[in-house]
Amino acid sequence: MIELTYTSSNGTVFNLLSWDGLKTEKANFHKYKWGASVQAERFGEKIVNFTKGSQMYEATFLFRGLPEARRQTIEDFHFCTEYDIAKQTPGRITWGSDYIECYITQSSTAPRDDGGSYTENTVSIYCPYPFWIEEQTISIFPQDPPQPARDTDKGYPQPSTKFSYPYPYSYSPGRNARLVNTRHYDASNFKLVCYGATDSVEITMGGHLYNVNHAIGLREYMVIDSRPNVKADKKCYLVNHKGEEINCFNDRNPSSSLFQKLPGGTFIINYNRGYGIVLTLYKERSEPRG
Repeated sequence: MIELTYTSSNGTVFNLLSWDGLKTEKANFHKYKWGASVQAERFGEKIVNFTKGSQMYEATFLFRGLPEARRQTIEDFHFCTEYDIAKQTPGRITWGSDYIECYITQSSTAPRDDGGSYTENTVSIYCPYPFWIEEQTISIFPQDPPQPARDTDKGYPQPSTKFSYPYPYSYSPGRNARLVNTRHYDASNFKLVCYGATDSVEITMGGHLYNVNHAIGLREYMVIDSRPNVKADKKCYLVNHKGEEINCFNDRNPSSSLFQKLPGGTFIINYNRGYGIVLTLYKERSEPRG
């Protein structure tokens, strides 16, 4: 059976498919709609791009149990959904291993007409960023001693290449490089965590240079996050050995975008391997898998 949960931004998790106190009676998370921006032509229209607005889902939950326990479960659930609203920090609906960030913006609660064994709660689930996320994590450990990166390790395409190869090919990633297969059809946002020590971050991924000219000491790490809904002070920052956060946004290389999405399919990560990294890909879909 698929797992379905709601996680509040305060960390509380509710199982939405449990008969212990809360169960989803009705919901459809497998729906979506794309809009088209078009230019009128003499005959028909020319598509400029596709767009997608926020997503809204409707769901009906059933609470069961003795009246006192049921009231407490309902109160706990509504406390957490209201907490997200008050903090303007979304919770998450998770379907299997995919999740979407959301707020519960409407709610209607009433006893079920079946002898009083259940309480029905109908809610509206507002998702400002309308994509379900599957995370993929790649960890690369440092080499001792680190090796200088070579052009031959970088794979296809090279940074200056402006086209992709339309035919199948194979290659060896090289001594420093790691071959990554996203098994996804589109480019993905990412979070890159780099662990010191290093004088700077200089990593080629998918033929694109990600470069921050700021040192990372021992017991320190740097976070680079490309997601558009991340706050500005969380886009590129260092956590020092005292646990303090230092904004490194202005230390990025201005000639090579630090937040360019990583390509779908197969790409190569290449750097001198003098420090370890953990890369998390956020693969977006219009509906959850399964």
